[in-house]
Amino acid sequence: MLGKRHVYGWFIVFLAFFSVASPSWANTEVKQGGRFVDVGDDHWAKNEIDFLANAQIINGYQMGQTVQFRPAQMVTRAEAAKMIVSALGQTEWKDGTLPFQDVPLNHWARGWIARAVQLGVMGGDGTTNFRPNDGLSRAEMSIVLVNAFSLPSKGAAVESAAVFKDTAGHRALAHINRLYYHGIANGRDGQFFPKDAISRAEFATLVARTINDQFRLPLPDLIEQGKTNIQGTVTISSLNVRQTPSTTGTLVGTLKKGQVVDVYDINGYWAKIAYNGQFAYVHKTYLKLRNIAGSPVKGRIIVVDAGHGGKDPGAISGGANEKTIVLEVAKLLKDKLEKAGATVVMTRETDVYPTLQDRVDIAKNNYAEMFVSIHTNSATNTSAKGAEVYYDSLTNPNAEESKKLAQYIQEEIVRMANMVDRGVKNSGLYVLRNNSVTSVLVELGFISNAEDRAKLTSAEYQNIYAEAIYQGIVKYYTAQ
Repeated sequence: MLGKRHVYGWFIVFLAFFSVASPSWANTEVKQGGRFVDVGDDHWAKNEIDFLANAQIINGYQMGQTVQFRPAQMVTRAEAAKMIVSALGQTEWKDGTLPFQDVPLNHWARGWIARAVQLGVMGGDGTTNFRPNDGLSRAEMSIVLVNAFSLPSKGAAVESAAVFKDTAGHRALAHINRLYYHGIANGRDGQFFPKDAISRAEFATLVARTINDQFRLPLPDLIEQGKTNIQGTVTISSLNVRQTPSTTGTLVGTLKKGQVVDVYDINGYWAKIAYNGQFAYVHKTYLKLRNIAGSPVKGRIIVVDAGHGGKDPGAISGGANEKTIVLEVAKLLKDKLEKAGATVVMTRETDVYPTLQDRVDIAKNNYAEMFVSIHTNSATNTSAKGAEVYYDSLTNPNAEESKKLAQYIQEEIVRMANMVDRGVKNSGLYVLRNNSVTSVLVELGFISNAEDRAKLTSAEYQNIYAEAIYQGIVKYYTAQ
């Protein structure tokens, strides 16, 4: 099994495959939003390549007056580092240090590799080598895709039985099967060819299928007709099952904590499920909803609360104020969630002041499934610094789920923004104790501390904070 850092490294290789210049072409790469001269109308991957090009996920190579995609060319890890860093909206880190002996100071991608390593999305091979010119096999690609995009399991039974005759007993068997059952990858003549290298066209197709359902292959007969893409896990000790979607509906049974149900429809706060051979309804507040395939956050209703605002500036220090910082981070988080398919409700998008009860009401009135409040900390002791995330266990019925979400977000902020880890804390803050859904309050750092404040007021770090919260949310929805 690849280590976490190795997995992300493969992932980058994998995404980068969409084209980045090799050393001799390092200064000739150009963005391409339309057609490549070597990808004609009859090319088997044209639609997927055009989709990724229009989304600025892949690039081409300027050759005189034309632009090539080079669909049959392999991608390198160096190219991958540049692509993933660019995809994250980051720049190369020209002064960054690297422990790899095969990435010299004059290597064209050194700055991109350094930034990728700094962000924790790429690493070496466990030695002093980065292997910048190596590519990926189809088996390695499977591990990368499943882990990088957090593709959920279809069940142990389908992941342990080889779909292809050349993958039985293979270390990537479960990952290969998962791609197959998600309609992302298949084989040929009953084989997967796990040792074969991946071309740029193949990579483009696999990425397009992963991030856009319209490109997916027909799914194997695994999901019953009429069922949605959603499963729900009961989060409280006993959940009433009713004949109709109402608290006054006839009670037909109960579900226990940890039980998993298939969801056929969601209307407001009510989830339609199958119970004892009949359709019935449960209150979705007490289900952790998971997408079986595709983006883990697609369709989830998430409230993003930028703390303070308007007449309430929040904490102020060194010419910075809390309300402005958290609004910027909240907007960036909103964009990331929406691009992944989530339904995002903001408690404020301008410099206004919703009361604490207003913020809770916004969540309830929009049938929220998650509430994330963003703040900065402050202390009279200017040496106090670091990030912490709060949840409530006193009145919030989803206390355990809130704690899990808080832990995922805290881990990502500490790792990605290199913050002091002040941990996850239990506190009956108003917006937490008065919500019923999974709810957390994030303290990004101390505005009263010069080191933290420099990050909090940096556009680069505001994006990193937003990405960290987003990744924490994704990990929460991906976890079993």
